[in-house]
Amino acid sequence: MTTPPTKLFQGPFNFLRDAEEVNKLFADADRSLPPPYKIYFEDESATPLLGFAIQVTPDLVALEHAFERYVLFEEEVEIAIAQRATFDSPGFQAAWDRYRMLLTRAAENVTTASYGRNFPAVFWLWHSTSFARVFRDAPKRMMRRDLATGREHGDGLKYRIFQKVLDRVTLINYDLVQRLSLDTEEVEEQLFPALFTRMRDNVLVFTEDHISPDLAELTSYFNGCLRLDGRDFRARLAKLVEWYAARLPLDPNLGRIAELVGAGRGEDPRTHLNRPGFATYLATLPGYDATQLLSPTLVQVWEKLLVKLKEFEAFHAMRRAVVLCERQGEVIIGRGRGSGRVAATGEWLRLSPTTRPLDFMAPWVIDPVVSRFGLVYDISEFTETVTLLRRSGAVEQDRSFRLLFRFQRRVNRLAAQNRMTLEKYLGDGAFYSSRDARRLIVLAVQIQRAYREALQKGFPFSKGLRIALNYGQYRLLPIQMGSKAEAERYEFFGHGVVELTRLTTGKGNRDIEELKTLLITYGYPEATVHRFFAPMLRSNVDVIDQRERAREFYAYINENGGLVNEGIVATGDFVSKLAEERKFDRLFRLVDGPRSWVAVKLEGPGIDLLVGLRRLGMAQLKGLDSTPIYEIVDAALWGDHTLIEMRGDLLEALDRESSTAPAAP
Repeated sequence: MTTPPTKLFQGPFNFLRDAEEVNKLFADADRSLPPPYKIYFEDESATPLLGFAIQVTPDLVALEHAFERYVLFEEEVEIAIAQRATFDSPGFQAAWDRYRMLLTRAAENVTTASYGRNFPAVFWLWHSTSFARVFRDAPKRMMRRDLATGREHGDGLKYRIFQKVLDRVTLINYDLVQRLSLDTEEVEEQLFPALFTRMRDNVLVFTEDHISPDLAELTSYFNGCLRLDGRDFRARLAKLVEWYAARLPLDPNLGRIAELVGAGRGEDPRTHLNRPGFATYLATLPGYDATQLLSPTLVQVWEKLLVKLKEFEAFHAMRRAVVLCERQGEVIIGRGRGSGRVAATGEWLRLSPTTRPLDFMAPWVIDPVVSRFGLVYDISEFTETVTLLRRSGAVEQDRSFRLLFRFQRRVNRLAAQNRMTLEKYLGDGAFYSSRDARRLIVLAVQIQRAYREALQKGFPFSKGLRIALNYGQYRLLPIQMGSKAEAERYEFFGHGVVELTRLTTGKGNRDIEELKTLLITYGYPEATVHRFFAPMLRSNVDVIDQRERAREFYAYINENGGLVNEGIVATGDFVSKLAEERKFDRLFRLVDGPRSWVAVKLEGPGIDLLVGLRRLGMAQLKGLDSTPIYEIVDAALWGDHTLIEMRGDLLEALDRESSTAPAAP
């Protein structure tokens, strides 16, 4: 499920009270604010961070440096104009062109790759930090350039330059969405970054990175933006706090009013003025001296500023949730919250190798290719069984599908217990993904046991159950196209899904079976259909191993290289990953007539399972290269007394058992 953005607003804050105030500031917070993601540590069992993982790349660093260089040139231009001097016009144009090119690239990437995932909002949360860091120190830089000009005009020039830069950036966004709307046939308003518009309306978001309770950082804001004496305003506000704190214990009515607006006892009286409208109320009380405290005009300035301060803290809380990530070989490290500058040093944390940070400078933003463990289960001859049930009457059909529904619900519960992710239903089966090979095997065996129990209770889909496991690459396609804050959904496709599908359908004549079922469904006589396809089946398209079919669950590779799966099979990559992740101290040989498996014990919290693995060989799967296939069985069915302890590595033991297996009689 998607985490609501209000989870980020936990404080402490100087002006913002809690998440309830965020809901008042952002009536549509769940839709307008980007939801944070879970960022897992290297130990994925640890409590994850909530935030936005962003990939640090040379191009991202270049974008930040280009922005800073461009703003410095804007400052040089404004000082030159004030002094009626010349400036480096070619250098200024080159700096702007460089920044414009990189910004356009990033903005286009986050817009076209978003698919309802709020990439533009996350980008502007990050980039606004660059704005705030650069503009925060603008007056000091201008004083270093020219003391007289900086002292007299520095604060005003800061906000003049800021407005010029913001106008240019806004125009870039407008031009971009206009061009993209023609290409994508989407409405411009839906493409324009809505959060950027909201942030643009609050100057503090783009010009400050911290504001203290006494507003000490806002001297240039009062002087250059509001055209007020900042020192006088702060002094009057401090006197108002002192006057209120002195009167509060002497005036019971004032205490009750404070409680009504949510100002609890024991709080710092300064924080009481952070309630909207409270200063306005105080100004109406007898004894309020507007000449020493806030005048009526300044009271309104404070009330409006208070809203901006709360908005600033809400946006800055989200900016602190940015986790900057770098890849060092196979390890991903991320810098803790509030790091700001991408090139800065700081405390780094080791993150899960499956972390997929946002790369604003890459077309996909999030690499759609992921490596996952996958499981598909499929009920054998489901369509044929459904066809027969259609002839059994409505009552029997209803009973059968109720039993199917209960079976699938039980499988889902087992998957949830093993921390699997349900990716999609497949009608008579489902596709699950995981980052843990061991738990995937456990789930496969548990599904098989659940199926066996269901058959004992009269489950009508009794032709068998096929389960396939693999470790492969999948491509994720985001399918949430709207802007509503829904659970994030992806569609898996690519080689990994194809491989699992082939492992469950298995043998080469499956297409013939499906065609036979289709013809029977459309009303052709069943005997006629079987008679028509009999020559093809007799021509050795498939070789049936009756000895294998005698088992309850089985899998083998026939003489034509086709896989026959009526049990649990796994690819060689899956078994290799299992052996790599789980260094098994003890291996056992499990013998059943001519077949032998290497048995391993899977242990862990809530897990105690014995499974057997054996190498079947190379299967020729439709559309895929020859694939090494292993069968997995529930070794608990044999009992511990049949086990013979072995030595060595799991893969070596499997290869050894495969090479020494007796020939089929």
